[in-house]
Amino acid sequence: MLVNEALGRVTDSIARSRRYRRVCETTVRRLAGDALRASGGNEREAAKRTKRALHQICGAYLPASPSWPHLRAELDACPDEPGALRQTLRVLMQQHASTRERLPVLEQFWDTLRPRLGATPRVLDMGCGLAPLSAPWQGLAPGARYAGVDIDAGLVELVRAALDRIGIEHDIRLGDALDDAPLPESDVALALKLLPTLERQAAGAGLALLDWLPAPKLVVSFPTRSLGGQARGMEANYSRGFEALLAQRPWRAERLELPGELVYLVQR
Repeated sequence: MLVNEALGRVTDSIARSRRYRRVCETTVRRLAGDALRASGGNEREAAKRTKRALHQICGAYLPASPSWPHLRAELDACPDEPGALRQTLRVLMQQHASTRERLPVLEQFWDTLRPRLGATPRVLDMGCGLAPLSAPWQGLAPGARYAGVDIDAGLVELVRAALDRIGIEHDIRLGDALDDAPLPESDVALALKLLPTLERQAAGAGLALLDWLPAPKLVVSFPTRSLGGQARGMEANYSRGFEALLAQRPWRAERLELPGELVYLVQR
């Protein structure tokens, strides 16, 4: 009982913070529980550790105080014309570091993947961030459904509105990629730059997620530079680590080296 009470107090303190009050409760409780154990039950220290972990997995990728209503207003104000909508989507994707890094090569990225994936009718995007906003570049099949999971409620609401505007059926959920909640059956599952953040939270979480994803094809990618733009041997490290994971499964994989991103197309 005392442990549950301490967990509740730490979780409540995070929920009151301006920065992380919209993060999925499942994620906050899991990180707060880990932090309490690591700090020997010290609630103040556990709150600090929880916020530090949240910064690593989501806060570092977004502006200090994302103005989701303002961004939604930009989307709503966009003229009803394909070129204008694509330009607005590019502006919105600048708000998340992961999609911002991909913007200069967005066409090249999807031009490389599209012929390998085909016209996909069902996509599942884990830890999606703002990547679903790139749907017009992905070459989805007519009538496609785009499912996605992310831990930030403000981001989830913006993605839902954007896919409504694009005219794509969707199932974008607030959720935790480390939770074992049921996921929709899909033809392709995306885990773009996601595995490093999962492994920082729990060793072995990356492979566990890939095993769990209900799709025959996976697109798994890794950043080759830090958020500060430094390489630091990241491509070699991620390549070595992921290919060791692949060796544990009877899967086929194609390695693709794209600007700023190492991509594996995995067939199961």
